Amino acid sequence: MRQIATDRACPWCEHRRGRLIWLEAGYGYVRCTSCGGIYSNLTEVAYERTRRNAWNEATPNDAALAFYGPARERAHAEFLDRNPPVGNRRLLDVGCGLGFFLAAAQRRGWEVRGVDTSPAWVNLANARLGSERVQLASVERASLPRGSFALVTVWDVIEHVFEPIPFLARLRELLAPGGRLFIRTPNIAYGYPVYAFRRVLLRHDAELGPTNHVVYFTARTMRDALARAGLEASDWPVHFPPQVAPAIARRTAGLIAAKNSYARLARRLASSSRGRLVLGSDLDVICVAAGRGARDDDLGTADYDRDQGGAVGRPSHLDL
Repeated sequence: MRQIATDRACPWCEHRRGRLIWLEAGYGYVRCTSCGGIYSNLTEVAYERTRRNAWNEATPNDAALAFYGPARERAHAEFLDRNPPVGNRRLLDVGCGLGFFLAAAQRRGWEVRGVDTSPAWVNLANARLGSERVQLASVERASLPRGSFALVTVWDVIEHVFEPIPFLARLRELLAPGGRLFIRTPNIAYGYPVYAFRRVLLRHDAELGPTNHVVYFTARTMRDALARAGLEASDWPVHFPPQVAPAIARRTAGLIAAKNSYARLARRLASSSRGRLVLGSDLDVICVAAGRGARDDDLGTADYDRDQGGAVGRPSHLDL
């Protein structure tokens, strides 16, 4: 792996040198030589010009509906089982997409809000919820009361955020005293060796997506990012992955069962190691504001009640 001067500053530490670890579609992923963060080596202008995903489509196709809906029902249900509303029932889902998770949370008794940047998907999410619960905005620009949400969730979003530290700091501002932040993002400590194996030995067109996933995390670099934003991890729960198999799979049901078995093993390892060994395909992390414990009975209602006049609408870790 050769060392290069990078086109963008490291999102963790702003260092400008990294080791090239992956090339794809004319862009590369680098590992920062200062902090170990892994990110796509492209400028923000190039990212805005090239990024493309399902949410760019005005009408989601059947594959997108299945992937963001039924494929994630199991993880959503398990998460909501473990995180019922107690006291403050206000939940914000950032990058809520089509609103499947918000609808599930609403059925469980949460008072839900969402933000997303896709106009078409915001309309579809609000239609699914039966009311205007989702605001068309980035979370940085959204009109949301500070210090008001008992639970903020970020499902498969932060890997698309060009500057994750300010993003996390904004989420911290939105937490009520004792509030919790949940993040799910791909675990590059799992993904890199698996995708490299598929690419090099199996000759598959394995894609990590440098114009889509512009940052990748390990448990260690996630802890670092959280600390820089005034947050700290309190739990690494390891929920089930999306119930889908790669297009290369011949026996879909068997592969999904194997993925679920692996998730159970990864959960046991994360629990027994107290979050020091996080090997799941995704990083699932519960966070709290640094220096605060999460207390379900701490409502933090003052800012919320005052702001309702405004509009409310998105060290021994395994490492590379």
